[in-house]
Amino acid sequence: MNTLGEPSISVVLCVNNYNPWIKSALDSIFNQDDSNFEFLIAANACTDEFWQELQNLTKHDDRVRLFRTSIGQLAFNLNFLADQAYGDYLVRMDADDVCTSNRISALRHTLANNALDILGSAVFLIDGEDTIVGQMNFPKSTTEILRALKSRTVFCHPSVAIRRQFLLDMRGYLGGYYSEDTDLWLRARRMGARMYNLPDTLLFYRVHSQQSIGSRTGYAEVSSHWLREFFLQPSFYNLCGITIAIIKSIFSRFLPRTGYYKR
Repeated sequence: MNTLGEPSISVVLCVNNYNPWIKSALDSIFNQDDSNFEFLIAANACTDEFWQELQNLTKHDDRVRLFRTSIGQLAFNLNFLADQAYGDYLVRMDADDVCTSNRISALRHTLANNALDILGSAVFLIDGEDTIVGQMNFPKSTTEILRALKSRTVFCHPSVAIRRQFLLDMRGYLGGYYSEDTDLWLRARRMGARMYNLPDTLLFYRVHSQQSIGSRTGYAEVSSHWLREFFLQPSFYNLCGITIAIIKSIFSRFLPRTGYYKR
């Protein structure tokens, strides 16, 4: 904790190739109205050319700590950054999204006044031209989040701040090509996580053609996470989760494509 009694922050971002929006994403972090944070970036399984480009984009800001890994899996690289970070909280960011200028200050203020393990926010949905095409709001309290978890997305993963020690106590992300976040929320529930979503819209979440959106593989992964939870803790709650996930997997082609499986 810093001398003001407020939680310290580490922003963490993983990226493996160039996209047209990466400079906007980085600038939205650099230009926060609360500048007291470190910014950890993992360039995973990238080319030498992109590594050089990333160095050029970040060399002006001494808050940045750049790392290069040879493993492309997102879960591995998030765990790597969590291990390297100094902050009490890890603030997630994706390389094609954009933060509001008060994102860090809003998260820090809430975390300083509430004992939380996971904190998210509402998000605007934007297209490749930065046009707002929608908005997503999420259940707020822990009780509301757990009630909704069986049937819908309860956090926008790139919007969250996660207490670092809580993530380490859970042994980090366990994998999943599309659904490492759902797996994390399920295990967090089992560990009694204190969770909340701010009604404030603090992130512009980009939906574009380079994403893998709402795939059957993603829903199948989610089904497997729920099956594990049922075997560990047989309950009607977990049975409902499995059933809903399997139905979504079967009928995935007919479900709304909201952009929550982006790579």
